[in-house]
Amino acid sequence: MLNVGENMLQEDVKLSYGEGRYIIYITAVITGDGISAIITGGEKPHIGGSALSVPRPGNGDDKVHCDTWITPRPGHRDSEVAALVSSMISTATGMTTAVIAGIHIDKAEKEEINTLIANSREAALLLTKKIKEFGA
Repeated sequence: MLNVGENMLQEDVKLSYGEGRYIIYITAVITGDGISAIITGGEKPHIGGSALSVPRPGNGDDKVHCDTWITPRPGHRDSEVAALVSSMISTATGMTTAVIAGIHIDKAEKEEINTLIANSREAALLLTKKIKEFGA
C-alpha cells in the first residue's frame, strides 16, 4: 500500500484527458488517509453517481483488492464510471477512494460512450501516477 507520509496534510490535483466533447476532467484531494475525486466531462458536467472503494488484501496473493459500493442517481449511469475509477485508484494506491462522476453528451452513440469511458480510465491512470509521486 502507498504511504504518503505522516506530514502530508493534503494535495489537490487537477488533470484532464481527451479533447473536445470527449474531454474528461478529474479533480482530486489526496490526504494521508484517502482520496476524494470528481470526474466530469462531455457537454453537460453534473453529479450523476458516486462510488466508494476500500482496499483489502487479496486472497493469498500480493495484490491489493478493494470492495466498492455505488450510489447511482436515478436515471443516470455515471456511477458505473465512478466505480471503475474508484476501484482503479484504490487498488493502484492502496488507499480508500471516493469518486463522484457526471459525464454527459446529448444522444451519445455507443462509440462515444466507449470513448468517454476510455478517457476516464486514462485520466484515472494519470491521477494514480501523480499520487504515487507524492508517496515516493
